[in-house]
Parts: sequence; structure tokens; C-alpha cells
Amino acid sequence: MAKQYYTSIEWRDNVAYSTLFDDIFFSQASGIEEKRYVFHQHNNLADRFANLTTNETFIIGESGFGSGLNFLTTLKLWRSTPRAEDSSLHFISFEKYPLTAEDLRQIVSYFPELTDELEELSAQYYLLLPGYHRLTFTGNVKLTLIIGDIQEQLPLLNHKIDAWFFDGFSPAKNAEMWNQPLLNEIAAHCHANTTFATYSANSQLRRNLEVAGFLVQKGIGFANKRNLLFGKFNRQNLKITTKNTPKHYYAIPIAPPQDKSQTIAIIGAGISGASTARALADRGYQVVVFEKNPEVASEASGNYQGMLYGSWSAFGGAMMELSCSAYRFSHYLIKATISDPNDFAACGLIQLGHNEQQIKRNQQLLQANLPAEFITFVNNTQIEQLSGCPITPTELSGIYFPHGMWLKPPRLVSELLEHPNIKLVTDCEIQQIKHDSKHWLLYEKNNSAPHNFTHLILCNAHAAANLIPDLAPFLRKIRGQTTVVENTSSQLKTVLCGNGYITPATQGKFTLGATFQFNDELLDIREQDHQENLANFSNILPELIQQITLEQLSGKANFRTSTYDYLPLVGPLADYAQFNQDYAKLTKDKNAWIETPCNYLPNLWLNLAHGAKGLLTAPLCGEIIADYISNSPLACSEIIRVALHPNRVYVRELVKSGAKEL
Repeated sequence: MAKQYYTSIEWRDNVAYSTLFDDIFFSQASGIEEKRYVFHQHNNLADRFANLTTNETFIIGESGFGSGLNFLTTLKLWRSTPRAEDSSLHFISFEKYPLTAEDLRQIVSYFPELTDELEELSAQYYLLLPGYHRLTFTGNVKLTLIIGDIQEQLPLLNHKIDAWFFDGFSPAKNAEMWNQPLLNEIAAHCHANTTFATYSANSQLRRNLEVAGFLVQKGIGFANKRNLLFGKFNRQNLKITTKNTPKHYYAIPIAPPQDKSQTIAIIGAGISGASTARALADRGYQVVVFEKNPEVASEASGNYQGMLYGSWSAFGGAMMELSCSAYRFSHYLIKATISDPNDFAACGLIQLGHNEQQIKRNQQLLQANLPAEFITFVNNTQIEQLSGCPITPTELSGIYFPHGMWLKPPRLVSELLEHPNIKLVTDCEIQQIKHDSKHWLLYEKNNSAPHNFTHLILCNAHAAANLIPDLAPFLRKIRGQTTVVENTSSQLKTVLCGNGYITPATQGKFTLGATFQFNDELLDIREQDHQENLANFSNILPELIQQITLEQLSGKANFRTSTYDYLPLVGPLADYAQFNQDYAKLTKDKNAWIETPCNYLPNLWLNLAHGAKGLLTAPLCGEIIADYISNSPLACSEIIRVALHPNRVYVRELVKSGAKEL
């Protein structure tokens, strides 16, 4: 039996207590005024917000999200403070034991002045799987909520903090939150002007903070509390290094100060290009999206229906972490973007235990510490109730994802591109790219005058290799064909996954998919592929499948683009020839530390090779690209950033070539 995922609370005289730490989440007597006094006043936030310059970002770090009251009160302060145009707030908070959405709402409901802010948070506060969760709020505010132990997660954060809120349970109840190694790591994420504040005036905490390099002051506590601690990071030359310093070929490119007047081009108007464009447009950038086809989502993003599903593993790993963060992100994005109920449905998804391998995988996932709102076991009777269809064989079981959904990908792509900061150019194939000293030059077929842009983002799947031939060996095209059935009555209410998948019907049609064919360059629609898609469910849904005739079938064939490690390519890309020269030592020693800075292709970014999981991973990766360009905290950990980094394929080639020489 998996242990409880969300933490539990106990109410005593209208005060919420953590049953794990036997400490309060908030004091109703002092309310949110105490939070404003301790964290806002002693970090001097109002003045610092007011003095921000145009396009400047202020970053707050918090050691325990809890009920979200610190974030919500800070959000309210931010919105009420006159500020420079396009200044932004980024709030990063860690939480090892998240509250349920219901408990969080109940706590915050005691403070009606936060009602509007609570509604914005509640809409996005769900499916809080382990890892990073990026939430967006009006007023240029982003919250990165990191579910996990701060001692494990903070070293994976790649950004400096302007102001810290130290708000764990008291040192006497939760000593791990205040120990010396953690405070040293916090210091490593500070700059010369970083401040902090905390309720606690514990003498040992004060000594630990001073050892870590903080100048500590004692202040008068709020109401009946005697003291508090506040201060700033004082030792900017303190030699604190983290164990996760990236190798130079994975380093984040040095970015100039933010300039929203920069021009950004995106090639490819599928789910990757659209979500990247929207992430940048929402931040105020002007984006032009080039699509070679007459319509958006004409290739792999153009299926009649797709499903939101992940690569789940009970054993963790980069793909699991990426999937956990991307699942909530995409789910909320779809709900917030598509309005027509004919274009998507949060109907749930059932992964059937259709063979021994899948049964074992299902059991492993059920034994992992994952919340019931994400995954539950279902037997045959429950599958039939949820799906609305008779299921065979009778002993068939599965796992149910209540938030699973189907959607029409072309509708999502179209809606994402509907933004005043996005210009869409269709029927425009970019056949060559060059870089001069300042701009990327994009050349169309039969047009000698290039388009000029500061940044270029390639979201065009395998076609990226036509523009950067060095990528060709690292991308593979996998042919897939879906089957669309019409004029057949279906009562199916959830997405079912076995060897393939089948969706509920919308507007008289439903989808089965999809075949996987390697080394196949043809995109003709094939009867044998339709038969394969149908056969995947002929024994599971015999009553439905037996009704279907070939005359009722249509479909779509296209190429999924994948890497050989199945992770997408997301981020900056090195100049290939220079990379091989600078890092040739990797052929002799794969672990060599090479001091040479990476020679990146200037202001060029990739968001491609998402394989069959583009609806899941491409939107979050678009957010990551926007983070890179805006030089703001990233929506993923350093582990994921490096795992997605395009340079990894160049590194592996060098290492592999060296191994062949032995």
C-alpha cells in the first residue's frame, strides 16, 4: 500500500495544524498581517518592486509553500504596487508535503481579501506530481512550485534569488529545514543584494545563517512574538560551489539584458511551434511563425483526435520527471485554451493490463508514491462502468488516470496562435538559414530577400535537419497511421489504451491509433494499417469493432520525429564543427572536464523530436525555451535541462567514436 501522498491537517479551534509536524499552518489571530510584516516589510518588497526597471524580473525563493498564503499575499502586494512597464515577478517555492486542493482552499478562505488570488491559484493547483510545476498569473507573475525535498531539489535550481522567505515549520519541529548544509546551499543561490526574513529567532539558526554568509539582524516579532530574524547575504566572495555545476557544453548561454523589441522567428506551426510562440507572446515578445503548409498542424500535430498521456515509470528517470511536470502543465493549458466541448474532453484514460509486461508495469506504478487523483487501480467491472462498454476478457484489469483526456490537436494549435503578438505566415517554406553578425537570415524558396530575426527557434521536427544538416544522424522518422471511424455508434466514454488507443466519439467520429513503422518513407493510407489498429481492440471491444466496415474508415499517416534516447531536443545548439574541435578530448575520456566555453549557434534554439508524446511534452518545453530567451528561472530542474540539451547528441557521438577506436 502506497503511503499517503498529500499531507493531512487537523483543525483545532479554527486553526489548521500539520498532523506530521504538530505545528500550525497559519495563525487566524494574526492572519496575513504577520506574513506581510515578516516577509514583505523585512525584505523591503514594496520599495524594491517599485524601483524595478523596464523588463526586470524580481525573484523570490520560499522554503515551504504550505497553504500558499505567502505567495498569495505577495501576489496581491505586487499587483497593488506601481511598477515599471513589463517588470515581472517570479516566485519559486519548495514543498515536500503538499496540501490537497480542498485543504488549501479551506485555509485561505479565512482571508476573503485573497479571494481573487485564490481562484487563480486553485484553477492550476492540482496533479502536483513530484517535480517542477509552472503556474502563470495575470500581472506578469509566475510561480514555480517544486514538489520535493528542498535539500534534494535546491541544488538542481539554476538561478539566483533576490529575496528569501524562510517559512518552514519551527526548527524544534522540523530541524531538516534549517540545517547548515541547506543554508549553505541557499547561500549558493544568493547574490550580493539578496535579503531574507523568517519568523524564527532561534539562536542556532542565527549562527547557521552567519556561517553560511548572511548578515543577520534581530527584529521585533509580530504581535505577541518576541523576535524575528532578517538580513542580507553579505559575503559575495564566499566560495560555495554546488555539486551540479554543468559542464561547459551544457551551460546556459550568456544572455544580454532583456529586450522585448527583439524579433523572434519560429519555423513550424505544429504543437511545438504553437506552444513556444504562445509562451513568448504572453511575455510580450513579437513572434513570427513560418509554416510551409497551407494550414497549421498539417503534419504530426494534425490528427483528428489525440490523447494526453505520458511515459510513466515507477523507477523515476528523466522521462518520468519530465512527464510528471508536463502532464499538469499541458492539462491546464488545454482546458484554458480550448473552449468548444466538441474539441476536447477530460474524460479519463484507462491503461489496460493487456499483457504480462503491462500488468507488471501497472502494478509497479500503483506501488509508487503517487496521488490517487493521478492514478488508481480498476478491475473489469470498474472499467466497464467508466468506459460505458462491455470489456473482455472478464479478468482484464487496468489503471485509471482520472485527468486523462482526448483533444483535437489542430484546434489547440490554432487557438494557441491566436494572439496579437503572434504573426502566422503559411505556405512559406524556409529553405536556408544563415547568421550574420546580428541576425538570422531566413530564405524562402524563389525569394532572394531574406527575413531578418534576432532569435530563431526550430520546431519543425525532422525538417530541422534540412536547415542544420549536422542534426540529421540524430533524428529518426517513425511512420504512424491513425484510423478515424465514422457512421458507427460508440458508447465509449473514456480513452482506452492497450497495444494502441481508442477515443470516445466526437461529432460522429472516433479515433484508433497508431501504427509504428521504422524505415518507411511513404505516407499513403493503408488498409493493412487500419486493420492493425482495429485488431488491437477486437478482443477487448468485440461488440464495437465487429460493427466497423472498411467503408467507414479514413485516416492520416505522418512521421513522428524522435531521438534515439526518446527525449526531445530542447535548448541551445552548438556549432558542430567547433564543438568537435573544442571537446575532442571526450573521445579519450568521457568524463573529462574541459574549460573551453561552448561556441553556441547564436540565439538559435530547438524544441523538437517529441516523438509520440508531443501533446504532453512540447508545451512545457515551449515554456522552457521562453525561460531561456527571457533569462528567467527555468520550468525544469538542472537534471531535466541537461537531459533535454541538444548538445547531448554531439557529446555521445564523440564518446562513441572514441570507444570505437579502442
